[in-house]
Amino acid sequence: MPFSGTLEEAPSITASAFTSALSQAANGVSIVTTTRDDIDAGLTVSSMCSVCAEPALLLVCVNSDNEFCEMAEASGRFAVNILPSSCVDTAMVFAGLVEDARDNRFSSGDWTRLTTGSPILTDALVALDCQLESTQVHGSHRVFFGRVVDVRTTSGEPLIYTDRRFAVVEPRPL
Repeated sequence: MPFSGTLEEAPSITASAFTSALSQAANGVSIVTTTRDDIDAGLTVSSMCSVCAEPALLLVCVNSDNEFCEMAEASGRFAVNILPSSCVDTAMVFAGLVEDARDNRFSSGDWTRLTTGSPILTDALVALDCQLESTQVHGSHRVFFGRVVDVRTTSGEPLIYTDRRFAVVEPRPL
């Protein structure tokens, strides 16, 4: 039976039920980076998507407590590095899951720069270099909208995150 009341009367779900349900989605894994005053910051995310093609615009969701947020807002730039399946270790480092690497995440992998100067992982499947268009705060997260000003692509299979673990795609012909 469809709900027919007001939004205030709508049944609510717990945060645990919500995150458990969404953990079943398959998402690409990216490392989002920025730089400010010669200091780099970055983290692993699975909440990145395109917004539109003209202009080329994407969005990334980041927990507001992460240092990336203030640095990206202040510098007005960031990059999205879409990871290939071979970069599980780098994804774990930037997710903060490797204790020894927490203070020097950029020692994992080889890095370069494109137009904005944000760090670009040379092994990235796709690198999207962005100027910050705007941000919005929703709950515990900030949504960063970036205009893509440079792109670099390679070939390979993407790294996926689903069911609270990393996975790889098994290509099948259509």
